[in-house]
Amino acid sequence: MPSRGTRRILISMLLVCATAMPATAAELYRVELLLFERLSGKPEQLPEPHAPVSLPERGVPLWVDSPWIPEPRQAVDADTESETPDEQMPDILALPREELRLNNIARALENASGYRLVAFTGWQNPFPDGYQTAPLVVDVAVDETGEQRIRGSLQIERRRYLHVQASLHDTRLKEPALDVAPIPRFPVASQLILPLPRYLAPESPAFSETATRLTENRRMRSEEVHYLDAPTFGLVVYFHPITPEDEDGEDEG
Repeated sequence: MPSRGTRRILISMLLVCATAMPATAAELYRVELLLFERLSGKPEQLPEPHAPVSLPERGVPLWVDSPWIPEPRQAVDADTESETPDEQMPDILALPREELRLNNIARALENASGYRLVAFTGWQNPFPDGYQTAPLVVDVAVDETGEQRIRGSLQIERRRYLHVQASLHDTRLKEPALDVAPIPRFPVASQLILPLPRYLAPESPAFSETATRLTENRRMRSEEVHYLDAPTFGLVVYFHPITPEDEDGEDEG
């Protein structure tokens, strides 16, 4: 039986070996995110539907077809007094759609009359314990006119499980109702009161209104399909751990 000192040395060697192991299968995942619209969904009764939806000042563009550009991190940190976690900036290099597990769901949504596929992306990323992405920014048009948009952000965090924090808003561009104001009528010499025309207030621009929103922080088990739902749209999430066998299979292919 090894002595107590020998056991300590063996345990230390095992710990060193475990620490020296590269970030491999236990940390590498394929991420799949699918955004869809529910055409028959009804808007919610929100307390502040006209409140503007602000996008993060910095982050990684996930689905962005607008002029949004992230601010340099140094500029943002200089204006931020509170300490925030060290968020990571993942490289989102989209995988071929046919390789993704959610491709069957994407095809079903495309063929369904009551739904519209808005965006679908998958990529590989290491998620070691304690890892948290910077905001993955979403600002994407839902319809051809661009008057309906999904705006907000997603974040992925690795604790004991993977977690997805979603803050997404279905916004609709609204033309203002005729913001008219009467000009008081006044008497003239003939003792008649003449009505003057009402007018459209010039300071009434179009505005975006939030129809529904999705704000949720969900724990995700890998190799399970997860749905995050709002009345007019939804998000489908899938994580697949990449094992050495998967990598060998890709090399052979």
